[in-house]
Amino acid sequence: MAADHDAGAGEPTDTKGPSLNRRMFLGMVGAGGAAAATAGAVGSVSGWLDLPAGATPPPAVDPAYPHGIASGDPRPDGTVIWARVEPAADKGSGMDVHWEVAADDTFAAVLQSGDVHTDATTDHTLHVTVTGLASDGWFHYRFSYVSDAGTQTSRVGRLRTAPPLDSSPDRLRFTFCSCQQINPSFYNAHAAMAAEDIDFVVHYGDYIYVNDGGTVSVDDYRGVYKRFKANPYLQELHRVYPMVVMWDDGEFVNGVDSTMPEPRFSNAKQAWFEYQPVDHHPDETYRTYREIVWGDLLTFLMLDVRQYRSVYIGTNDDTTLLPTTDTKLPSGAAIFDADRTALGAAQKAWVKDRLANSTQTWRHIGHGYPFVPLRLEDYDTPAIRKDPPPGFHVNGGKYVSTEDWDGYWAERKELMDFIVEQCVPNVIATSGQTHIAFGAGIRPDYDDLEQSPVALWEFTCSSLTADPDPRSQYFPTLPAADAETAIHSLEKAFLEGNPSISYMDLLNQGYGVITVTPTEARCDFKIIDTFDANAVASTKKTFKIAAGALPEATSCEPKTPDPATSTPGSPGTGVAPADGAQPIPGTATFTG
Repeated sequence: MAADHDAGAGEPTDTKGPSLNRRMFLGMVGAGGAAAATAGAVGSVSGWLDLPAGATPPPAVDPAYPHGIASGDPRPDGTVIWARVEPAADKGSGMDVHWEVAADDTFAAVLQSGDVHTDATTDHTLHVTVTGLASDGWFHYRFSYVSDAGTQTSRVGRLRTAPPLDSSPDRLRFTFCSCQQINPSFYNAHAAMAAEDIDFVVHYGDYIYVNDGGTVSVDDYRGVYKRFKANPYLQELHRVYPMVVMWDDGEFVNGVDSTMPEPRFSNAKQAWFEYQPVDHHPDETYRTYREIVWGDLLTFLMLDVRQYRSVYIGTNDDTTLLPTTDTKLPSGAAIFDADRTALGAAQKAWVKDRLANSTQTWRHIGHGYPFVPLRLEDYDTPAIRKDPPPGFHVNGGKYVSTEDWDGYWAERKELMDFIVEQCVPNVIATSGQTHIAFGAGIRPDYDDLEQSPVALWEFTCSSLTADPDPRSQYFPTLPAADAETAIHSLEKAFLEGNPSISYMDLLNQGYGVITVTPTEARCDFKIIDTFDANAVASTKKTFKIAAGALPEATSCEPKTPDPATSTPGSPGTGVAPADGAQPIPGTATFTG
C-alpha cells in the first residue's frame, strides 16, 4: 500500500511499519532523496472529478443512492447485491427498500424480488443475498424506495452467476487490482476495467486509505468509505461488473496485524462489511477468506493475510536511504521463525485442503501482498552457500520490506513445499499492495534455481492511481525520456540481483487481466497514464502458463482427492465432482 494514508483534516498520520511501494523502492535503490520529501503529499482531489476540456465525463452520481450499487462474488445460484440509500429519506424509524432481479434491463420479467429494511445502525447500507437464479448467467438488478420526492429507483446494475459445479467452462476472465488513492490522478484505470470483457473484478484492498492517527470509531471508518465511494468511475465499475473484494491495511491502519487494539479493529471490520458486497460467514462474523468455484475449470481461493497474522517485524538497518531488515542481526533473523504466520492456523489448514483436494484444472490463490521476495542485498549466493559463514541462513539478506510475505518466510516456504511435495497441479496466484508490478515463478528456495522447482506463478499488479510521477520526482533535471530510461535501469539492476523474478514495472499504473482456459492460464499486465484523462489502457507484458507445467520439472502424478477431508470453501460454493487435472507438456512463457 502507499506509505501515505489519508491525512484527512490535517491530522498527523501514524507510521507503524513501512509498507513497500513504488516511491519507497525508488528511494531505496538510489533514485534520490525525494522519497522522503514527498511523504504526506496526498489528499488533493484536483483531477479526480474536474476533467479537462474534451475529456469524457463520468456517469452522474445519483443523489438518492450517493455511493452507488454493487454486486459481489458469483455463485452458481446467485450473489450478494448492495446499496446505500440517502439517509435523509429516513424519517427516524428506518426505511424499506425494494429490490428486483431480472433477465434484462427492462425488468419485463422479474425473477426475484423482495424488501429489505435499512437504518442508521448500518449507516443506511443494505445487503441482499440473492438465490434461485440460473447458473452461468448475467442478470440485472435495481433498488427502489419511496421518499418525499416520490419513488427513487436506482440505476440498473449487472450481476453474474457462476457456472454449475459439474460443468466444464471454456473460459474464465477477470481483472485484478489494488491501491486507489485520492490524489491528482484520474480514475481512468477503473473506466478501462469497466470496458473489458470479463466475468468479474478482483480488488485486493487499499480500497480506501484511512487516517492512521484519526480514523478510530466506526463512524470514522464509514466516513472514509463514503469519501472514496463518491467517485463516479468507481461506482460505474461496481455497477457494470461484480467485484470480489479483500481488505488490506489501508482499510485498518498501516501495517495492521492481529495485535491491532480493540475496539478499533472491530470498527474497521464492521465498516468494511457494511460498505462491501460480501456476506458474513455463518461460523465467523468477520471471516473474509473464501472460495469461488468456476465449474471444473478453476477454484479461486481468496486469502486474508491481515487479521490473523503475527506482529510485524520492523526494520533494523538505517544505513541506506530508507531502512531495511538485515537478517544478519537477531531482530532481522526473526523473520525466519517457524511459528510466524500470515494466515493463522485455521486458514492455513483450509488453504492446504483446498489446494490438495480441489478437482478443478486450475487452482488460484488471491492475496493482498505478494509471495515475491523483495531483497536488496543477497547473503545467500551460490559461492556463499558452498562455504557458509557463521550465522548463515538460507535466503538471508537485506529486505526492502518484511511487511509482506518476506516477514513470514517459514510459512511461505511451507506452502511452496506443500505444493511441490503433494504434487498440487496448476497453481497460479495474483496479488497487489506494492504499487509495483511483478511476474515471478515462486519456489520453496528462491536462491536455488536448479534444484528448487517453481511451485506456482504469481502476478502482482501495480496501483490503480498514481504516486507522484517518478520521472519528475526522482530525476527532475532530466528530460522525461531520459528519466524513464533511468527508472528502467533500476528495474534491470533489481532483476539481476533477484533472478527468481522475471518481470518488474516501477513506472506504470494499471491492473492485470487473467484469462484461464482448460489448457492455459494467461496474465496480461495493462498500463494506463493516470495523469491523462483521455488515456486508454494497453498491454505491457503477457505471461502464458500451460496446464501441466506446474509444479515445474517434477514427475508428479495427480492425486485423488480425499472426500473425508475435503470441505467447501464458503456458503453457496463447493467442489465440483470432476476428475483431477491431467498434466500436459508445456513450460511457462512470457512476451511483451
